[in-house]
Amino acid sequence: MPETTSGDVFTGRVLEWHSEEGWGVLASDALPARVWAHFSVIQAEGFRELTVGQSVTFSAEQDEYHWRAVSIWPEAGSHRRSDEDSGPGFSSGLDIRFDS
Repeated sequence: MPETTSGDVFTGRVLEWHSEEGWGVLASDALPARVWAHFSVIQAEGFRELTVGQSVTFSAEQDEYHWRAVSIWPEAGSHRRSDEDSGPGFSSGLDIRFDS
């Protein structure tokens, strides 16, 4: 396996995600170990969370024993929880009646 450095960018997937606690685990074929991830490094607007199986691009650094994500970029269109239906995130309607 080639040597990896902290500045490298990897593609991978989310192995587990704990929304209540804001952390999870990522995996990449390019790294020898799992990567710990915190919601604060997800590069997205609004509520930041990942879902199991989601594809991500990330940079990571290694301390003495572990890998830690430094930045995470979710792939566009890959963010959908498994309990969501295929419809929009919201819906609205308008009914206008005119008296004649």
